[in-house]
Amino acid sequence: MGRPKKQTVDYFPHYVGGSRKTIFLLESDYGNDGYAFWFKLLELLGSNEGHYYDISSVANRRYLYAYTKVEEETATKILDMLVDLGNIDKELYSERKIIWCQSLVDNLKDVYDKRTTPLPKKPFSDDILPENPRKEEETEEKPTEKDGNKPKPAQKKKSTPKKTGPAKVKRAEFVALTDEEYEKLVNEYGRK
Repeated sequence: MGRPKKQTVDYFPHYVGGSRKTIFLLESDYGNDGYAFWFKLLELLGSNEGHYYDISSVANRRYLYAYTKVEEETATKILDMLVDLGNIDKELYSERKIIWCQSLVDNLKDVYDKRTTPLPKKPFSDDILPENPRKEEETEEKPTEKDGNKPKPAQKKKSTPKKTGPAKVKRAEFVALTDEEYEKLVNEYGRK
């Protein structure tokens, strides 16, 4: 059995160059608490499934304050500053009290390129909500009885059988190949 798929990380890149505006402003206003809060928040986001953190519940907010070792009032001001600077998604934070940092997720692309799990997407965004495609019956105009036509009963689509290729034969504990695939490998690498 393979490893379970996860959308958490054990590390995130901490770049020493690049834009220092966020760090500069946090340190200017809140000293080391501002710096520590930001990186502890990134740790929290990295360790949460989907890389977001919901602070709509009292318990989650209290955990955030305890984890970052910052008082509630200071934490709220820092979060507001991070929203203002564009480090935290404004819409999710103001409407749902969810902390989402797109730049963190973007920086994790290399990690997810090595996984079978896709890079997490912004929660509650249109591209991750389940699709509700309209059925064919809904898109066609249906006749009504007042038009003089009786509606036809919906017909089920016939399923087409899957195409099957040549049967695969177990060649080793975790290897199954068709005869053609096996012969190609033998011709290329020889028999063992």
